[in-house]
Amino acid sequence: MSGGTDLGGLRRINELAILTAVRAGADTLTEVVRETGLARASVGEVTRDLVASGWLSEAAPVVRGRGRPAVRYEYRAGAGVLIGADIGAFNLRVAISDLTGRPLAHSRRFTTPEVPARQRLKLLDAAINDCLRDTNRTRDDIWGVVAGSTGRVGNGRVLLSAAIPDWTGVDLAAHLRQSLPHALVAVDNDSRLAALAEQKLGAGRPESLMLLQAGRRTGLGLVVNGRPHAGFGGVAGDLSRFPALKWEGAMEYLQLSGVAPASGATSDPVADTLNAAIEGSPAALAAVRRYIRMLANTAGAVVSILDPEVLVLGGSLAAYGDLLLPLLASELELLCLRMPRLEASTLGADCAVLGALCAAAELVDDALVGSGPGPLPVHTRPRVST
Repeated sequence: MSGGTDLGGLRRINELAILTAVRAGADTLTEVVRETGLARASVGEVTRDLVASGWLSEAAPVVRGRGRPAVRYEYRAGAGVLIGADIGAFNLRVAISDLTGRPLAHSRRFTTPEVPARQRLKLLDAAINDCLRDTNRTRDDIWGVVAGSTGRVGNGRVLLSAAIPDWTGVDLAAHLRQSLPHALVAVDNDSRLAALAEQKLGAGRPESLMLLQAGRRTGLGLVVNGRPHAGFGGVAGDLSRFPALKWEGAMEYLQLSGVAPASGATSDPVADTLNAAIEGSPAALAAVRRYIRMLANTAGAVVSILDPEVLVLGGSLAAYGDLLLPLLASELELLCLRMPRLEASTLGADCAVLGALCAAAELVDDALVGSGPGPLPVHTRPRVST
């Protein structure tokens, strides 16, 4: 290896270290030197070059005590935008973010499982347009888009969808590439993206995590060694073909249990049953316990195989964590040799779309940084191969 290549590789390492420090909040040369451990002269030189190549920008100086105001640096997160989408049977959510994945605007469309695929794709396009309008951006500003979909996903297609009858076989990546030809595009399973959001944005950022999605449908998302785990064929965590586990019918049981009070505050039998259990109704509490037992029989098996650090209760029922987590813990303690830490998600119904934005930020970062020798290229929208 030549000396020039060695120097180029070292330069890139220093650039990435400085970028990481600035994106983490170090905004002056002094703070970057402290965070990176690099010599001040090197930090100053590299930082100037990163400004010249468009990665960083100089912000207004801040006076901190006596002396010359310190120049502040910022990552040019607004140079482009990212799109994240979560396509489910009953909801379609889209969010737009800066290049770090920080959300700027959201759009939500209500759907039903019977909506035809062609119409669902039109709703997706319309929701993306909503986000662009709300942020005063154009489609040319989009650097990357990641869409999460219910069902089994592979090679950008929906390979199998039990929740949406007309969704199996849809080439979601091809549709997005056609409508957003200049953007990097990726498609993934929604539960996997939700698990990524929990790992990136949730408390503690554990290296191994299991997300138990509890809502209109039940699902699993797995994180292993800090990365979403898809398995060899992309179906890790899909237990839909094991009827003996009573996994898929768990929510349906709660809906049809018949114990929701007639005077319930909502028209949702699940919410009314859970609220009645919180208020002490023996029948409602017994129904909730049975529902949790149905979840725990499957979740306990996966916990015993994966041995995750944390199990996160996600989905719409995460809001009832104070009721459900103790019941889940009592069931899992009978099944698991080691109990994971149990938490309720704080990300709410936007969990999967937030995970899509996290994945889009990684997609763009990987394309921009790459693995080539020498200093980083100019910070501009990644080229999309055609």
